Amino acid sequence: MNPEIERAHLLIANGAGGEFGDFEDRLEEINNLCDSGHAEIVGTTVQKQRKPIRTYLGLGKLKEARNKISEDKVHLIIVDDELSPNQQRFLEDFFQIKVVDRTALILDIFAARAKSKEGKLQVELAQFQYLLPRLAGQWSHLERLGGGIGTRGPGETQIETDRRLVRNRITKIKKELAKMKTSRYAQRVRRLERAFNVSLVGYTNAGKSTLFNQLVRRKSLSSSKLFSTLDTKTGKMFFGHSVKPCTLSDTVGFVNKLPTVLIDAFKATLEELNDANLLLHIIDSSNKNFMQQIEIVDVLLEELGLQNKTIIYVLNKSDKLIDFHKNDVLGQLKYFREVDGESFVELSAKTGYNIDFLKNMIKKHLNKSYNDSSATSLARVT
Repeated sequence: MNPEIERAHLLIANGAGGEFGDFEDRLEEINNLCDSGHAEIVGTTVQKQRKPIRTYLGLGKLKEARNKISEDKVHLIIVDDELSPNQQRFLEDFFQIKVVDRTALILDIFAARAKSKEGKLQVELAQFQYLLPRLAGQWSHLERLGGGIGTRGPGETQIETDRRLVRNRITKIKKELAKMKTSRYAQRVRRLERAFNVSLVGYTNAGKSTLFNQLVRRKSLSSSKLFSTLDTKTGKMFFGHSVKPCTLSDTVGFVNKLPTVLIDAFKATLEELNDANLLLHIIDSSNKNFMQQIEIVDVLLEELGLQNKTIIYVLNKSDKLIDFHKNDVLGQLKYFREVDGESFVELSAKTGYNIDFLKNMIKKHLNKSYNDSSATSLARVT
C-alpha cells in the first residue's frame, strides 16, 4: 500500500432534516474528498440525530467506533461535518488519535492543490482563521502535568503567544492579498476595456477544466480529483472575424458545505466573476443530484452578489446519458429554472459534442454586448 495513504475511520451524524441527496450520495462525496486528500476509509460509524450534540455522536456509538479503530489499526478519524473546538478536543481526548473534520480535510486538499503565490496565501489565511479558535486545544498536554504552581501560568502564556502570532500572520497575509488584489484589479480593468469576458462556475468535478481547454485550445490540468485546480486561469477564445476579443476565466469549483473561511479567503479571486459579461454554469448532468448541485452553486453566487448575471447552463457529460435520462435532466432544468433554448446547452467537453453550438451562443452574447456598447457611445456623442 502507498505509504502516503492514511487509513481512516469515518464518523457521520446523519441528520433527519434532509441532507444533500441521500446518505449514499453523502458517503460517496466524503469518500471522494478523502481520496483527494490521500486518505482511505476503512471503517464507518453512523448515527441518526435530530440536532447536534456536544460529543458529536452518542457515547455508545463512540465506544463502538473506538473498538473498530483498535481492530483496524487506524490512526486518523475523519468527521463529515465541521466540529466546534469543544467537540474537536473531546473527540481527540476520547480516541487519543488525530481527528480531522470536513473543513480541515477540504483545507488540506486546497493546500495541496494551490500553485500560485496568491492561491497559497489564500489557503494559508483560511487555515489560520480555522485554527485560531482551536488553539487552546493545542496545549492541552500542559494540563495533564498535574496543575498547580508552575503549570497554569506558562500554559496560558503560551496559548496567548500562539494566538498573537497567528493574528499577526493573518494580518500580514491580508495585507499581501490586498496588494495582489489591487494589482489584479488594474490588470483586469485593462483586459475588460479590450475584451468580452466569460467566466466558468460550477460544482467541483463538473468538467470545468476540460471545457476550458476545449474553448481556449489549451492543455492545462484536468482531473477527476475534486478541486483539481484552484488558481484562476484566463485564456483567449477565438471566433474568427468576431468584432471584439473574448476571454474565458476558470475559477475554483464549489462543493456542499464549502467552509466559510475558504469562501472568505477566496472572495478576492472570485471577484473576477463580478466583471464577467457572461457566466457559464457547468453542470455534471450525469450526476443524479445535479439539481441539488445547481442549488448549492446558486446559493454561493447569491452570497457573492452574482445572482443577476446572465447565465448559460451547460449540461456537461451528455455522452454518459441515455435519451430518457437526458430528457429528464432537461425537463427538470426547464421547470425549476424556467430556462429557454437560449440559456442552456447540452454538450460533452470530453468528446467535443456541441462545443461549436456553445461557441455560437457565446458569440451572440458577445455581438449583442458590442452593439449595445456602440449604441451607448453613439448616444453620448449625439
